[in-house]
Amino acid sequence: MIRCQNTKQCLKYYRLSLLAIILSGVFWLLEALLHVLIWEGTTLFVAIFTPPGHEIWMRLTIMSIFIAFGFYGDRLIAALRDAEDATNLANAESAQIVETSADGMRIVDKDFNVLRANQAFAEMAGIARNEVIGKKCYEVFHGHRCDTPDCPLVKIINGEERVEYDSDKQTLDGTIIPCIVTATPFRKPDGTLIGIVEDFKDISERIKSDIEIRESHERLRELTTHLQRIREEERSRIAREIHDELGQALTALNMDVFWLRKRLPKDGEEMLDKTAAMSDLINNTVSSVRKICLELRPSLLDDFGLSTAIESLADEFTQRSGISCEICSIPEEVVIDKNISIVIYRVFQEALTNILRHAEATRVEVNLSYQSEIFKMRVRDNGRGITKSKREQNSWGLIGMQERVNGLGGEFNIDSDNSGTTIDISIPVISEEAPSHKSNV
Repeated sequence: MIRCQNTKQCLKYYRLSLLAIILSGVFWLLEALLHVLIWEGTTLFVAIFTPPGHEIWMRLTIMSIFIAFGFYGDRLIAALRDAEDATNLANAESAQIVETSADGMRIVDKDFNVLRANQAFAEMAGIARNEVIGKKCYEVFHGHRCDTPDCPLVKIINGEERVEYDSDKQTLDGTIIPCIVTATPFRKPDGTLIGIVEDFKDISERIKSDIEIRESHERLRELTTHLQRIREEERSRIAREIHDELGQALTALNMDVFWLRKRLPKDGEEMLDKTAAMSDLINNTVSSVRKICLELRPSLLDDFGLSTAIESLADEFTQRSGISCEICSIPEEVVIDKNISIVIYRVFQEALTNILRHAEATRVEVNLSYQSEIFKMRVRDNGRGITKSKREQNSWGLIGMQERVNGLGGEFNIDSDNSGTTIDISIPVISEEAPSHKSNV
């Protein structure tokens, strides 16, 4: 049903119907006039207003045909006009989408001819827009898939509905532009394939930003590694100074107390007890100094290597916590760079600390392996595991371990469930000496 809002619009949409009504009236008058002039025997008034019944039937039939065709014609014209308006609107919307898109867009037919392209594509391809139309698509913006079975047009002709890929496109002046290319079918209203619509998203800035971010991360990682190395060197220096200065002073003081005790009279029990207490205190202080030095820089790591230092740390952990710690090392003695050794040792130390604080475990399994210039360590406990939220809340230790490993170009992974937590590290290393190939469980 055609709805009009004013007289002018009604006249526009019902022109044929109104014309049919007018023609019907004219026909009635002409028919009456013919009866008066040709057949006579009647007056014009009678012929117009009171014709015979068969004459009325004939005139009404013809008038109805006029009016019906007029009304039907108006409906057809209105439908065609609506269809044309809808088509124009769709074309305008499509054109606006294409023209205002920040991405380069072009339409290519099945013979690889460019049918249409927006200004963004022309600027991207480095060619005037009017020169793009009619050229072969591979002549304007060439990529590694052109003239190959991987061509998006070929794939869509073969039945694919969408093709998306990354490609470095080359302009006419040789400039390389990295793009994300998306190709979709371009069809007629009846579904017949005309060609493809290609969308080119320039990702040069994104790639540049990604490179800058990676370089920034690498610099931060190098800085972290450098700071860790300086920290360990400082720890080692402080440990040596404590051992050499304070350790020697305590040893000398203990010898002096022993000398004084030997010279005290036998009946001076109070003084003898006091010197004995002083000697015990000095011995306890020496043990504390030794423990502090061990925390600052494990001497076993420098003197006997990584495997021995880890075994010693595991034994101390078992004695302190009562948690069984089993170590399997292949080879028996791992000999690698000292800077890498201290990183592995600190990672293992932090892992044991986390187990002691959070895991509620009864057993820890440690596997060490060094093959093909790759050192691997796995630390597995049978504790309650750690959820993702807990991992995020208590993440500084894990982040520290990860950064230590990543700083050496290694990989750090953690997997946790209700049956326990597993930490895996893998670090590329260069051995200082050829390692032994014996195994120790």
